[in-house]
Amino acid sequence: MLRIKQDPETSFLTQEQVFVPLKRVNVEATIRSFAADVIITQVFRNDEKQPIEAVYCFPIEEQAVIYSFTARIDDREIVAQLKEKKEAQQEYNNALQQGHGAYLLEQ
Repeated sequence: MLRIKQDPETSFLTQEQVFVPLKRVNVEATIRSFAADVIITQVFRNDEKQPIEAVYCFPIEEQAVIYSFTARIDDREIVAQLKEKKEAQQEYNNALQQGHGAYLLEQ
């Protein structure tokens, strides 16, 4: 699920969440003994006229591990890097304040 992040200053005006349409899903899985390696590809299309801050939500089991995350936007590929939570949040906020695109993956 990919939803558009609401502005905290105006979100009290409406409880309705706005989602980015999911266009395609592909799942590939390899199972070995007690472990599974699953690759999920999801394609979303932003139809908004203005740039958005989107929140990607994907439920996983407590024992599951995400070891890789890649976002492709148009012709750009963004590969996640593991960082301490506070450092990652600070970098994310700084990038947004400077008008750059930013991605934050957290549990």
